[in-house]
Amino acid sequence: MTKPKLYKSILTAMEGIARAFSRERNIKVQMVIGWLVVMLAVFLQIPRNDLILVVMMCFLVIVLELINTSFEKLIDFLHPDKHDEIRKIKDMMAGAVLLVVILAVIIGVLILYRPLLRLLKVF
Repeated sequence: MTKPKLYKSILTAMEGIARAFSRERNIKVQMVIGWLVVMLAVFLQIPRNDLILVVMMCFLVIVLELINTSFEKLIDFLHPDKHDEIRKIKDMMAGAVLLVVILAVIIGVLILYRPLLRLLKVF
């Protein structure tokens, strides 16, 4: 079996991201919030290294949500019946996403707090 060309692999991956974005509310919310935070960071002219960290955290949240969603869909496909152990596994995966979101919020606050205060004092 031959491997697909690089551009086809990229297109397939982009289709997966688009599918998740079109169907999953959490990914939509996280992408919008991430975009707004990055735009705020650019507007506040935070240092480059801080901006890189903000962008990385936004991507990390979305990547982990994509992984979580993929696992949940796979589990639901393989085992459509309700099962307590499967619920626990899904809860743990959701917990991993929540922890990364909390980390992203903490980092965002630490980076954006002072520049945002300076901006508010101007008004």
